[in-house]
Amino acid sequence: MALHSIENNGIRSLQPVTFEQVRLKERGDLQRLFRDQIEIVVEDGMVLAEEFGSWEDSSRRIDLLALDKDANLVVVELKRTDSGGHMELQALRYAAMVSTMTFAQAVEAHEEYLHQRGSSVNAREAILEFLGWEEEAERRFAEVVRIVLVSADFSKEITTTALWLNEQGLDIRCVRLKPYEMNSRVILDVQQLIPLPEAQDYTIQVGLKQRSERAPTNRRWNLESFIADTRKHCGDEIAQLARSIYESSVAEFGYVRFSGNTSPRFGPTFSLDGIGARAFIIKSHGQITFRFVEWKPMPWGKNRVIGKGFLERLNKIPGIDLSEEDLGRKPSRPLELLLDPTNFKFFKDAVSWLKHTVALSEKQPD
Repeated sequence: MALHSIENNGIRSLQPVTFEQVRLKERGDLQRLFRDQIEIVVEDGMVLAEEFGSWEDSSRRIDLLALDKDANLVVVELKRTDSGGHMELQALRYAAMVSTMTFAQAVEAHEEYLHQRGSSVNAREAILEFLGWEEEAERRFAEVVRIVLVSADFSKEITTTALWLNEQGLDIRCVRLKPYEMNSRVILDVQQLIPLPEAQDYTIQVGLKQRSERAPTNRRWNLESFIADTRKHCGDEIAQLARSIYESSVAEFGYVRFSGNTSPRFGPTFSLDGIGARAFIIKSHGQITFRFVEWKPMPWGKNRVIGKGFLERLNKIPGIDLSEEDLGRKPSRPLELLLDPTNFKFFKDAVSWLKHTVALSEKQPD
């Protein structure tokens, strides 16, 4: 819906423009402006860091990392394009990376941010004051990581993914920025598209009701609780291996989902749009299950060349011993087969090959 200006002789429609036309840059302008007024896109938010990327083996950086009043981390990704690119996949990867951030690490990140801004404010005291805490409460900090996508517009792929992720229990929001020009000034229309603001309270309440109904039978697992459960059943060595598989999966796919009731599991979903089959799942009882049965409905699942290529690479690992008949099944193998560093490398190479081969096949015309 267009914006209009009421004037003496009538109503005049304002003309929408692009950020490029009004020479507003993504990082130098939009990021800088929202950094100083984060409440426009994150209600009751506080910026912890800008261009945050304090992790090993990755050069990726979060545009703005914020904190809300409930002590949840908020990943804010900004684009000035009309499609949003693949920002939802980036944001999911970042959310996974910061999901284990501690209060002390947040203080360290904010301290660096304040130093860059030339501020002498005490980072720890600033965070405690914002949260209304007298002392840090580690167990209440960053229980949830929220995502806010801010763009000139969003493709259907992004909005579909965002709606689905919200249904799965994530908090991901899409905020559209539409610039208009009026008397040499830029007017910015900021609208939250997902979830719809008028339905937001209802959506949150429904989510809380669903979670309370599931609580007795469906525990919400995260990396640390999964590792603790694995360590209890299989020992520290297998638990550390499970952590390494999780970290390599996040680096490769961006988003890894935990599921299960009393027996937790995780596994990445691989497809260009993030919706599709799983190559494998890791169980806390020390098993890896290859989910070939989930491939059948996928367009690329009928391509036996892809399946056989994956098996060929996996079978470099002594003890895996998978056959073509397994491509319609869900065979399991003990995780201990991947303890040897060479075998673990074979496994990672096979999964990486599968992911990129599937992506290439999806780009091919029918």
